[in-house]
Amino acid sequence: MRTTFTGIEIARRGTTAQQRSLDTVAHNVANANTPGYSRQRAVHAASNPFPMPSLAHTPGSGQVGMGVQIQEVTQMRDQFAEMRLRQEYHNLGYWQSQKDGLTQVERIFNEPSEHAVHNALDEYWNALQDLSQDPESEAERNVVVQRAQVLTGNIRHTYKRLAGLREDVNADAAVQIDAINSKAEEIANLNREIGKIASTGNNPNDLIDKRTLLLEELSEIVDIDVHVDDVNMAAVSIGGMHIVQRGDVSRLEADNSETVTEGVNGEYRRQVMRWESTGQAADISGGRLGGMLEFRDQNIEEYMSQLNTWAEDLYYSINHVHGQGEVHPDGQETSPKEFFSFIGDEDNEAARNIQVAAHIAEDVWNIRASSQPGVEGNGENALAMAELRAHGLSSLGDAEGYLLDADGERVVRDGELVQLGTEAFPVTNTDATLGERFNAIISGLGVRAQEAMKMVETEKSLVNHLQNLKESTAGVNLDEEMADMIRFQHSYNASARMMTAMDEALETIINRMGLVGR
Repeated sequence: MRTTFTGIEIARRGTTAQQRSLDTVAHNVANANTPGYSRQRAVHAASNPFPMPSLAHTPGSGQVGMGVQIQEVTQMRDQFAEMRLRQEYHNLGYWQSQKDGLTQVERIFNEPSEHAVHNALDEYWNALQDLSQDPESEAERNVVVQRAQVLTGNIRHTYKRLAGLREDVNADAAVQIDAINSKAEEIANLNREIGKIASTGNNPNDLIDKRTLLLEELSEIVDIDVHVDDVNMAAVSIGGMHIVQRGDVSRLEADNSETVTEGVNGEYRRQVMRWESTGQAADISGGRLGGMLEFRDQNIEEYMSQLNTWAEDLYYSINHVHGQGEVHPDGQETSPKEFFSFIGDEDNEAARNIQVAAHIAEDVWNIRASSQPGVEGNGENALAMAELRAHGLSSLGDAEGYLLDADGERVVRDGELVQLGTEAFPVTNTDATLGERFNAIISGLGVRAQEAMKMVETEKSLVNHLQNLKESTAGVNLDEEMADMIRFQHSYNASARMMTAMDEALETIINRMGLVGR
């Protein structure tokens, strides 16, 4: 038969279970604003029942319930939403890097602006136009030189700032590697603690929340794959290689030991991301770091190359037309025919090295403004240079792209005809003017920057949606917690009242039974 104290034990289990539930509610309320916290719930289950052994016992006579117990304290989490959130975080990080980088490139070009390249080019055309009307004026010649110096100075400054941005992004990439390694160490440490607790059959809920938050932060930096094993320890991989495997970490390093020259404009020490243990290059894509590396290796190089090509076109087209003119009688007839030159004759980076030729800067009468020698007031060659403002670069050649001289004859060098777009004369064979081609660079940049901005907004919207989806399950709702608090409080009071009733029954049994009739 059941013991006299069974009712008290059932009541005790009831008060204990309700108290544990109240503690869980209190924990939820206290962490309502804790980042990454997932709501917890105490799972109630009936205790193992007690069979009633007796001579009359049959399988159908039933069992005596033994109250309630807390089976586990579990987290309310949406695993699918968490996985999708990590994916969108790395997309958001990627586009944020693209947006930030392209915004800086826009600021470097600073178009339209009175201090930028395009305005300086317009002022240079205007100065040549004025010179064509008064080629005998030393003042007009000085203005042409000054406008040309401003133009070349702006080109060099823009290019050097692009190269500086490339160096800044390159250095920042190494900082991101340090952040990845730091978070990987924290995840591995949490894995070890989680594994110890999970192996005892308990749920390390708060530690899992911390790890989940770290995984989200890591996924924003770089694209990661996460797999959780049967003891709740996470394996994290980047590009198919594990950076975290249970409690072990494979660190990344930024290697800048080699100077890069191929495929880049100029040369610099590029940070290469490698696995520290093997020296193998890491396959990094997505995330903030992936966006930075793509921006460094593709976007900046593209704009530096476009500016170099444009500076080459300016150099060769102006020099070609200028060289067909005649020096003013006050100049030196034997002076070089070029108007622009390269600093130190370094033409591999035209935008970095373009300048006004020294013989022009030192003596403005060496500007070949005339088309005929000894003819006073002839400014036809200055006008021909100014007309490049309205004529496409293809105007320098014939229908087949062969370079033409002032008389419309094909130019022959070293016994061979010269074509536009070749090594001998690398001007782009296009109907677009120099101004239009520079505008194309700026408009292309604007379109790409706008696309990055829209993608950032789109990804933010997706991240917010998934966060709300995750919070709908894992978030703490204070109204619900208050309702649970009242429910568990009443249950606790009822269990306590049951214990009092059982205590009174025992009092009757122990102290009053058998006293009747005395």
